[in-house]
Amino acid sequence: MIRRPRNVVILVLVILAAFHLVLFVSQNYRFTIRTGDGENTKWAELKTDAKFPPVLTEKTEKYAEKITTPTEQEIYTNRKEEVNTEDQRDDLDLEPSEGETTSESKEKEFVRPPEDTVMEMFGKDVEKDENDEYMVQKPFLKKGINPYDGQPELLPRSSGIKKYTAFGNPDKLYCDTEYCYVNERKIKKEIIKETPEDMFTFLPPKKEFMKEFRNPCWKGRDLDNEEKLFCIPYFYIIGFTKCGTTDLFAILKNHTHVSSRAGKETHYFDRLRRGRIIRMNRKPTRLPVSFLSWTNAGRFRANLISTYRHDPGSDVLFHGITMDATPSAVWDNEYWEIFHPGYREPPVTNPDVIATINPDSRIIVSLRNPISRMQSAYQFFCAFHVYQCDRPVTPEKFHNLVVEAVRMFQNCQKTNTDRGCVYSTETHQLATHLYASIYSVYLADWLKAFPREQIHVMMFEEHIHDEISSINSICDFLGISRFPVDYMKKYLEEHKVRNSLSDSNRIPYMLTETRQLLLDFFKPFLDDLVKLLGDEKWYWNMYN
Repeated sequence: MIRRPRNVVILVLVILAAFHLVLFVSQNYRFTIRTGDGENTKWAELKTDAKFPPVLTEKTEKYAEKITTPTEQEIYTNRKEEVNTEDQRDDLDLEPSEGETTSESKEKEFVRPPEDTVMEMFGKDVEKDENDEYMVQKPFLKKGINPYDGQPELLPRSSGIKKYTAFGNPDKLYCDTEYCYVNERKIKKEIIKETPEDMFTFLPPKKEFMKEFRNPCWKGRDLDNEEKLFCIPYFYIIGFTKCGTTDLFAILKNHTHVSSRAGKETHYFDRLRRGRIIRMNRKPTRLPVSFLSWTNAGRFRANLISTYRHDPGSDVLFHGITMDATPSAVWDNEYWEIFHPGYREPPVTNPDVIATINPDSRIIVSLRNPISRMQSAYQFFCAFHVYQCDRPVTPEKFHNLVVEAVRMFQNCQKTNTDRGCVYSTETHQLATHLYASIYSVYLADWLKAFPREQIHVMMFEEHIHDEISSINSICDFLGISRFPVDYMKKYLEEHKVRNSLSDSNRIPYMLTETRQLLLDFFKPFLDDLVKLLGDEKWYWNMYN
């Protein structure tokens, strides 16, 4: 009896504390809701100050300003969900206020998919976590057989499927003198020789990509003969190295529609499919990673689940798209000579393989002043010991390396074509990274494999000058809604690009004779680039 008043006082204090906590949170969280109707979507935000990640909203001709009514805010705050800021964020449902007709806009929201639909589309890989949310497990192969030596392999869950396979052999397929025909695909015989044997036998005809996904996905059987969902990227960020691709990747993966495959730089097409390891300048020393294992990664499929929406008249249920961001994919075809002896130039390159897999792929490439890019790459790779460099780096040492790189390339040109020298594995061993600034040769190959409208070419200098406009143009290119201006401003302020290199790892300045040597060397290649892209801005005002 004596303690009862004290208990009442404690209860009142707890209630007051909880009330103030809720008030504090509600005043400091920024919430996003959907507005508008029709096919267009746009972002809209309630006017609060928290760092709450945005979710896609319906586009209108301009940002709606009448969405901050107390009724809507109260309704919205009743629906709170945990957000994974690293790779995915689920849309939040907005219930209609009284008297409001939202049937049209409700159909445009991403909603929780029916359980039977999830199980049908994603199969046994899907489980539920403690919060009753869908979760796609990474594949786990308890026992597999390496087809090269017939030995069993035990693979842990943390690594997923790491099955290695033999290289393809055209003699096992139906081929004529130049092409092989597999699953209704016409494939150059030279591609078969440098890819895993399961790449085109496991890949279905394009017409069998599932209509329920905007992203290219299909049903196939894994190594345990269980039916699973397999997907390949919708778009690729292919390079160039030190041209802002990390920044671009970090921004785009925050978009509700976009999912990273498994992080930046998977290096599947430029290295792993040829039996090379991730690091640069390593010969093929093992069997290639199987195509089956690369297409069966778990995380990015979980993101697709959160993009469910059933639109009347459309077969698409899951509207998300996936990306692969490997900035060396544009230029790294090293050790191609091992697979194609006797050739002066590589008969096939990375764009040929990607285009054969999915000719509708979208490609994003960033270009930077070739001299600035070359210097930045040299500093970066020396600092992280990718190349053996004479430290400390100095303008004089860099000049000597540039002289040697130009001399080696010009000697190659005496007996080979420009393209053969650009792709030569020997020239790729130079720490100056000279070869990767010869943009025109690489882009010409990508433009042969894909139509111009499927390749977005970004100028790095324009991107860092106006990142919002640059990202908007990329969103338009991918067919996804733009980020809100306020969100982008806040994001860019909180994620300023910082050069992590210490002063001791930077070249303090470039000698005049070094710059002039490089200006003369790059001029004919920039002439080709200007003709290829049809704009003199690709001279970077270096010859005015």
